[in-house]
Amino acid sequence: MAENFNKGGRPTVANRCHNCVMLRFDDLEFDKLIRMMELAGESVKATFIKGLIFGKTFKVHKIDKTMLDYLTKLSALFAEYRNIGVNYNIVVRELKVGFSEKKAMTLLYRLEKETKELAAVTAKVLALTEDMRNQWSQKSQ
Repeated sequence: MAENFNKGGRPTVANRCHNCVMLRFDDLEFDKLIRMMELAGESVKATFIKGLIFGKTFKVHKIDKTMLDYLTKLSALFAEYRNIGVNYNIVVRELKVGFSEKKAMTLLYRLEKETKELAAVTAKVLALTEDMRNQWSQKSQ
């Protein structure tokens, strides 16, 4: 009966950790440990060392700054494409309403020419993106 009696407080754990082991590192070893922890994304030294001792594998998360910048700029570029599409529709609607047919056709021809240039730039961006994806996949293998 005394085994089941709980006085309150924190619940008891079946496999309690009560054995303590202490390690001492020199400055170089400690710096290496800290670098390994940062690469693994771990924040608690004890659990990290315990995992290393008992063979737990840890993943290294590397963030490629150039890839992050490229993706940010690519997202901004496609946001601009959406804005261009909205403005394109507004311009065509206004050309129909506000100009004579001859003037509207001239302006539409110029608009079509600029759209073709934009399509060429888009093709170049897609080719660069494919190259970046190939380089990134080769690095990760």
